[in-house]
Amino acid sequence: MKAILTIAFREWRSMFLSPLAWTLLAVLSALLSFMSVSAVANYQTKQMQYQSYGMMKDFSLTDWTIAPVFGNAAVLLLLILPLVTMRLVADEKRRQTWAALASSPLSSMQIILGKYVGFLLFLLVTVLLITLPSLTLFAFGSPDVGQVFSGVFGLFLVAASFGAVGLAASSATENPIVAALLSFGVLLMLWIISWMGESSVGALSQILTYISLLNHFDNFLKGVVTSEDLAYFLILICLGILFARQRLAAERIQG
Repeated sequence: MKAILTIAFREWRSMFLSPLAWTLLAVLSALLSFMSVSAVANYQTKQMQYQSYGMMKDFSLTDWTIAPVFGNAAVLLLLILPLVTMRLVADEKRRQTWAALASSPLSSMQIILGKYVGFLLFLLVTVLLITLPSLTLFAFGSPDVGQVFSGVFGLFLVAASFGAVGLAASSATENPIVAALLSFGVLLMLWIISWMGESSVGALSQILTYISLLNHFDNFLKGVVTSEDLAYFLILICLGILFARQRLAAERIQG
């Protein structure tokens, strides 16, 4: 456990020493702050329109503001996180620092878990920054507490899944750009595969619907947390970690 945490903190520290991480966080925070303000303005406009027409429709502050912003945040993370995860293994291979770590007496699983935990520490900071503008609505309104924290938890799980896929892609190549593109391609397919499920029938439709990242994340945005959705994200994370571990073990045998 100590070895895993040592690698994790080393990885976390190196991420924040990189100008890329700071640039991505700044861009992400700026975009989502703008989206949050726009969502609140849209909510107020729609509410006044319905009231002017005498339509006493109940508007949910959470559904109209926080949930859409969290959904947009997940899309932005899908675009950005492959640029972060590409350096976990592939960039170290490019800089020729990976050989020293791979040849250490640590087990393959300890090394991979250390890398992944380091990414999760970075992710905690990221999720906090991008959800902070939406959470300020608690000072001015009454969002649904359960739905909000379900959305935050879902956003973290989605991003953690992105990281696991990115780690697997990074372990599969020595080229960081290839790793980023490979990770983005897999994540995009998992995100949009439900579209194929809508045009399919029978067992195939059910399988494609279950594989879809978007379908499981949508439940969290609605405030619904189920064991099925939790199991999906945990399985995806485990598959990414196990693939990366297997790649490292194969490299050690070949070496």
